[in-house]
Amino acid sequence: MDDNAHLDVPVAAPDGAPAPAAAPAAGPRWVTFALLCAAYFATTTGEQMLSPLFPIVSDDLGLSVTQGGIAFAVLTGTIAVTNLIGGDAVRHATPRTVIQLACAAGVAGSIVNALTTSYAVLLVGQVLLGAAAGLFFPLGLQGVGIAAGPAKRGFAMGIYGVAFSGGLLAAALLGTLGAAASWRLPFWIAAAMFVAAGVAIVFADLGPRVRGPRGKLPLREVLTLPTYVGIVLATLQYGAIPFLTTYAVTRWKISAAEAATVLVVGRLISIVAKVIGGATADRIGARASGQRTALVLTATGLAWVLLPGHPVTYGIAALFAGAVSSLGPVANMLAVESFGSNGLALGLYRSVQIALGAVASALVGVAAGLFGLRPTLAVAGLVPLALLWICRDPQTQGG
Repeated sequence: MDDNAHLDVPVAAPDGAPAPAAAPAAGPRWVTFALLCAAYFATTTGEQMLSPLFPIVSDDLGLSVTQGGIAFAVLTGTIAVTNLIGGDAVRHATPRTVIQLACAAGVAGSIVNALTTSYAVLLVGQVLLGAAAGLFFPLGLQGVGIAAGPAKRGFAMGIYGVAFSGGLLAAALLGTLGAAASWRLPFWIAAAMFVAAGVAIVFADLGPRVRGPRGKLPLREVLTLPTYVGIVLATLQYGAIPFLTTYAVTRWKISAAEAATVLVVGRLISIVAKVIGGATADRIGARASGQRTALVLTATGLAWVLLPGHPVTYGIAALFAGAVSSLGPVANMLAVESFGSNGLALGLYRSVQIALGAVASALVGVAAGLFGLRPTLAVAGLVPLALLWICRDPQTQGG
């Protein structure tokens, strides 16, 4: 399909404000939508691969919990930087080319991690996997909104969120495979998934390269409700959940395979949680939905850390891991509605939240080394309470 085929792709105005969209296309383009979801599934799987495997990787390579925190922070920090690059890259190449570059970075990162024999090489692999996720996200989010059309945008964000949950689930399932066989095998599988995504995206109708001058960095536009909700999501997704399996093995004294199974269940729950979260936001509004989710996350986040190891506790941990994801579709839908026509704004939106997720990963790792993993994760369990303030009624905000 011709890269220069007409699409409903907006071009940013010179001052950085979202430009008017082009004339709408004939209708939803579900093949393109499905291919973008598949690519998101692949990039999420690769991005999340180290988390369920870390208890085994740390034993094999002799790594500490603090080094694990740094490795997760390197991944998320790279995502934050490359989100900006991805949002602006369509000025230099077509969206399809940028996504294929993202897939190539994912292939390289997966192979590097599969072959690593040292911590330094593992960090290189994490950088490459972070680049894959970061380059893809702004174009993927913008693309699914355009492909589905305004009438189906909420539905599209929900299904796109399910693709993310599917990637989390796939990483967790591959973690159980790595525990049973070799931790290197899941990275090889991830490399194959990136190859498949890069080839399949050729058939997606993603539009031409964006023309026109680069606008100003839209910081004021981005630092609004969608980003604040996303920051809480990223802090939990990248700062707390990556340590769930390590905590399960060291505190509850269960096997790495059993710990990975807890995460698998959490990823399954996340699929349902996204649907419920989206439906609740439609019914009572995004702000009220965010506040309710805050209470659920705080209760479950404290319970799984403070209660003794028991099947009930494992279930609460899985519920927490799943419920965190319910914030994603709400934040993304708000972002697309607020500044979805501005690729640079979407990149910055993701960069801000992921950057703080990277900081959270590093802080959890360092604090765990100083004070222990249990009290550190207990403090992390209080983070969702911030949503009670972030999502408060705008009429109470003094205008």
